[in-house]
Amino acid sequence: IPQRHHWNQAVLLRSLQTLNAEALLQALNALIAHHDGLRSRFVESAEGWRAEVAPIAHDPELLWTADKLADSELQALYAKAQQSLNLQNGPLLRAVLATVAEGSQRLLLAVHHLVVDGVSWRILLEDLQLAYQQAAQKTAIKLPAKTSAYKAWGEQLQAYAATEALQAELRFWKQQLDGAALDLPCDNPQGSLQSRHALVLHSRLDKTFTQQLLQQAPAAYRTQVNDLLLTALARVISRWTGHADTLIQLEGHGREDLFDDVDLTRTVGWFTSLFPVRLTPADSVAAAIKQIKEQLRAIPNKGIGFGVLRHLGDASTQASLKALAMPRITFNYLGQFDGSFDAEDGALFSPAGESAGLEQSLDAPLDNWLGVEGQVYDGELDLRWTFSCEQFNEATIARLA
Repeated sequence: IPQRHHWNQAVLLRSLQTLNAEALLQALNALIAHHDGLRSRFVESAEGWRAEVAPIAHDPELLWTADKLADSELQALYAKAQQSLNLQNGPLLRAVLATVAEGSQRLLLAVHHLVVDGVSWRILLEDLQLAYQQAAQKTAIKLPAKTSAYKAWGEQLQAYAATEALQAELRFWKQQLDGAALDLPCDNPQGSLQSRHALVLHSRLDKTFTQQLLQQAPAAYRTQVNDLLLTALARVISRWTGHADTLIQLEGHGREDLFDDVDLTRTVGWFTSLFPVRLTPADSVAAAIKQIKEQLRAIPNKGIGFGVLRHLGDASTQASLKALAMPRITFNYLGQFDGSFDAEDGALFSPAGESAGLEQSLDAPLDNWLGVEGQVYDGELDLRWTFSCEQFNEATIARLA
């Protein structure tokens, strides 16, 4: 990764009421004071990387403001904000409050991916609204109680890696990957995987179909949305590759309930777990759903053990897992985002649906050959297919989608 400071997640929000910049700056600083992870600093030395939490300090530069910029100037400002994070010295969060030509406001929040994930965004947006309302009313900012520190979770995982229970999972993970056919029918296998070549295609379900997917189908098959989407994906990929098995790297929220004394419900950080799964769909739809549901249920502890063994296991465990090739397709279902932006519940923001600038440097490598990410917003399922146009023709991925 040539530019490690520019590897973010970002949201661009439309403000539903006129925001006061001073109160917003106060709220953002309160957020960073409250969530220690946002004050992380990452320093590289000869021994490797080290993470520390910086002391609480008010940062007047956390929020940039702009008034009535032309579209091109606004895009340039967003791009500059996305590139302005610093792993060593901070900040790892940058906000831009911009008034656009027709008078409404946009709020860009760019956070380095090392300290944020999908669940963290829900916590941050909730806390930002609360903190802003308190600051605007000139009352003391008081956020809900903290849960366990990211560091405590890391220490527990380190100890967990050495347990017999986890060692026993090693056989399962090797079976998932041993002798599996991983390559995809690539239009140009030598094509570059740099972000500059990334294309994203969308496949969407309208509100009626989405409701059927979320409510009727799971009830009919006694299953979850995730299982249904993975059944569809496995069937499509098997037809494409001609293999009976489909290997997929699954991305989960990673906040598994492993330890009695760790509570992560309000902890901000990057918890995501990544693990391989071998899916073999049966011929008929009903049988395929049942089979894939069973294959997914067989995964121990929702897959978190794979990453723990691969990165924190003893030397021979790490070596044996790192020697196995990883699936070329990553799948992540992020769930429903409708609740975070409910105007009736007094939400301050809704997603703007405009470009927020590049979240990652153009030189950054794509996460995988093919990324499939699903989420439900405004009652509609949206699947995003991300790939390199140097590797695949657009028509190839469009056909799969």
